[in-house]
Amino acid sequence: MRAQRSPSQILFSLLPEQTVDLGRRIWKVDKWLDPIPLSVDTTSVRRRLTASLDPWARAGQDNGASDELRKGYSLEVVRLNRDRGVHVELWPQLWRCTRCGRLGSRRTGNCKCGGTNRGQFHFVGYHECGHLSQPWAPSCPTHNELAVKTPGSSKVKDLIFYCPVCQRELQRGLRVGARCMGCQQSGTSYNVHRAASVYTPHSITMVNPPRPEQLVEIKMRGGEAACLDWLLEGMPGDRPGGGQDTRESFIDKLVATGMDATVAELAATAAAASGHAFADASGANVELSSEKRALAQDEATDVVLAVYDGRRSITGMKEQSVGPELRQLYRDEYPARLGAAGLTEVDLIDRFPVLKGVFGYSRGGGTAGSSRVVMFRGKGGAYRVYADSSETEAFFLRLDPQRVARWLHGRGHLKSVPTSDKEARGAILSAIEIPDRGANADTETPGTAVLTLLHSYTHRLIRQLAVMAGIDRESLSEYLVPHHLGAFVYATPKGDFVLGGMQAVFETDMHMLLARQAEAESRCPLDPGCARAENACPACLHLGEPSCAYYNRFLRRDHLFGPAGFLSMDS
Repeated sequence: MRAQRSPSQILFSLLPEQTVDLGRRIWKVDKWLDPIPLSVDTTSVRRRLTASLDPWARAGQDNGASDELRKGYSLEVVRLNRDRGVHVELWPQLWRCTRCGRLGSRRTGNCKCGGTNRGQFHFVGYHECGHLSQPWAPSCPTHNELAVKTPGSSKVKDLIFYCPVCQRELQRGLRVGARCMGCQQSGTSYNVHRAASVYTPHSITMVNPPRPEQLVEIKMRGGEAACLDWLLEGMPGDRPGGGQDTRESFIDKLVATGMDATVAELAATAAAASGHAFADASGANVELSSEKRALAQDEATDVVLAVYDGRRSITGMKEQSVGPELRQLYRDEYPARLGAAGLTEVDLIDRFPVLKGVFGYSRGGGTAGSSRVVMFRGKGGAYRVYADSSETEAFFLRLDPQRVARWLHGRGHLKSVPTSDKEARGAILSAIEIPDRGANADTETPGTAVLTLLHSYTHRLIRQLAVMAGIDRESLSEYLVPHHLGAFVYATPKGDFVLGGMQAVFETDMHMLLARQAEAESRCPLDPGCARAENACPACLHLGEPSCAYYNRFLRRDHLFGPAGFLSMDS
């Protein structure tokens, strides 16, 4: 069938093994035709993918995909081939006469009752292994006929199967738990074909893997170690500068000029032997384990790539040539509200490079890790990510590091409070271990405290921004960099947020947004129940899964408000 859809619509609603309504019929997606490989850094994608798979890996529901990806199993990232599109098949091939309710495999021709119109039966069977099946019920043993009454309900238990000749009732509902014809295991369930339990796609979001020229410049400027130093210094200037090289950045610069990596290693060794002093690779003299340093450098590099094409900062607005009203706003209101909201800076990025990819799906619904994830496969069995890259608007929020340090100190996670932003960033980075997405969040550690604080803060700001701008909050998404107390809030390309909307808020209404963040209602409509339970729920802090990076985990309002709340502290 031929139908027109945008690439972003296809990415989320026309995925392999997904059913879709097209032209008043039900179709199942067979495949994307000749998808085009995206030229991206697959190492970055692999890292993000294994992190996203963590809830399933911990529950043993990932079919070993996480381990295989860590061991280097093939991975490909593809985008839609607009000239070829997506191939779909008419399915299920189970048709119901609209006059008498008879079920059969024929979609055309007259029914025995004389009726001429047939519609597809819209219930399907599914199993957590990924298999879809057509529903089955026994025919009348006397007349070999089968019909169904659908009382207008979407509940499987309300279906009544009967004989259209003798009116004998044959079965109510469908046989939940029957053996799957795909994997031969029990556990088949039934629902309407578009239900979330039938097909739930799972996605990753990341700062768009860099263009080759960006990587070259970053390496020439000191590589990932320089990116980390730059973040710890508070992001002075546009990008990391050319400070003293580490051994690694020295080698990277030589390789970037075209030198063979082995020769560059020898050159570094010779330079050290001749007395050249390389900088400490740990970053700004902060003592970090090799694993934590790698994570912190990865996040720092993400930030550098995100602001690669420029940014505007609240603290720099007062230098603009504007009228007296805006000048007063930028000079007085903006800085005051920034401090009251517990932030050291907010940057506007008008070309935020984001890649959205879908790596698999689940049948059975529930939260991440509660049902098996089925990974997409590509050429030669490689794991495949169906993706779309774009540039959009974003805010980059940076929590005040000294205020975070005081908050952590008050919770017993820091022995002392540093006296400068740089020292606070280093102390916090040394103290925290950011948990994986599927980790147990019951026991508070410095890492879970920081992640929960940053995550809760970002969700609240997204909800406040949506209310103030009058848009659906699902049009906004988050991208967290918790090692550096930062979060990107960006407009999703497939949402209804008009590009330019975040810029308008930044230029004229940011003080109002920050005031709402710090002062708007902090109670939940479902209190006291919500406060006694998780302290976060769909009524107060939750976002839809495509918008949330952590599946609505690591959220608590009492980290923001109340006696020990971050936003309740003096600025």
